[in-house]
Order: sequence, then C-alpha cells, then structure tokens
Amino acid sequence: MNVPDDDPDALPSQAELDALDMAELTRTSGESDMGYPTPDEPAGPPPPALARDAWVLWWIGAAAGIASAVYLLVNIGSICDGLQQRLLADIKKAIDEAQHAGKKPLSMPADEYHGLSHFLPPTMLVAIVVLLALQFVLLRAVGVHHSRNARNIFLAMVLINLVCIPTGMDLLRFADSAPTMVIVGWIQFGALLLAALCTLRPAVGRWLPAPTGIGKVFRPGRP
Repeated sequence: MNVPDDDPDALPSQAELDALDMAELTRTSGESDMGYPTPDEPAGPPPPALARDAWVLWWIGAAAGIASAVYLLVNIGSICDGLQQRLLADIKKAIDEAQHAGKKPLSMPADEYHGLSHFLPPTMLVAIVVLLALQFVLLRAVGVHHSRNARNIFLAMVLINLVCIPTGMDLLRFADSAPTMVIVGWIQFGALLLAALCTLRPAVGRWLPAPTGIGKVFRPGRP
C-alpha cells in the first residue's frame, strides 16, 4: 500500500497490512486451490458383496429378529412373571447367604423388582425393532448415497445388536423356557455378523469414498 506523499513517515495500520496479506493470498492461490477436495468420479454400481450378499444375510438376521420380537410380544406376560420369580429367588438367596455369613441382610422393595421385571422385556422388544429399522436405513444409505460414514454407523448398530442377543437370551432364560428361540437368536447373531463382514470386504472398501482426514483437506505439496 502506498504511503501518502505528504506524510512519508506514516506507518500502515494492522488492518491495512492484513488486507495486503489477503490480497497476496488471493492472487497466488486460485479458487481451485482453496483446500477443498475435488469431487470424486462416479463410483458406479455397488459391488455384489454390498448390493447382494450383505442384504441377503441381513434379511435372514432381520427375519430371525422379527421372530424373536413376535415371541416376546405374544408371551410378554409369562416372560415378565418368570423374570420376576427369578429375581425374587435370587434376592432370597442373597439374603440367606448374607445371614449365614453374619452380615446385614440385603433388602429390596417388592415393587422395585416387580417394576424391573415388567420393564426389561418390553424394552428388549422395542430395542429389537428399533435396531433393525436403523440397520435397514443405514445399509440402504451405504449403497444409495455411497456413504462410508453410513457404513461405519451400520457396523456400530450391528455390534450393539450382537451384544444384546446373547445377553437377552441369558436374562430371559430362553435355554430353559424356549430352546427354539435360542436357535433363532444364534441364527440372527450369525447372519448379522456375516452381513457386517460383507460390508468390510476389500471390494466395498475400494468402492466407497476414501476417508477424509485433516491432512487431506489441503492439497499435497502446499503448506
């Protein structure tokens, strides 16, 4: 910036210096060099591991999950009552053990274990439906929107589902009361696990856009 001729000793202000710097940056870097990645080339159709294999396996797991949900819905009353009886038996056992050991007996209000036993099974029923719905939406988003983030969230939802299946079967004692549902539960577990592994196939990883890290925001070779 030119200093006025009538005041040769005047110094430019900080705002003027900043304006000069911005003008220089604008001149030396075009609009295409602003640090944004260029659009990806068309990815083409999703690979069979995603478009076919993952969906077939997921639908098998979803069918098994729906069967479990229907069983819970139809037998919700007896399941809640059985869970309440087991909780009560466990509490009595803990009290007896505490008394034999000379410790202060444990206490738990009757309405507390009654509420817990009638809260967990309906919650598990809702969780089955919600997890399957989220997985459907996310798996579809992977192929339709070519989204790596949707794939990662789908894997997280499947992982939560895989943790819940054996936990729920053990809590509700399906091995004693409904052995068939144990088989159904493990079918769902295996199918969802294989569906998730299909989305991790190398062909799917190559088809999905590359992950964007902080280092990739700026073009190589530029500061």
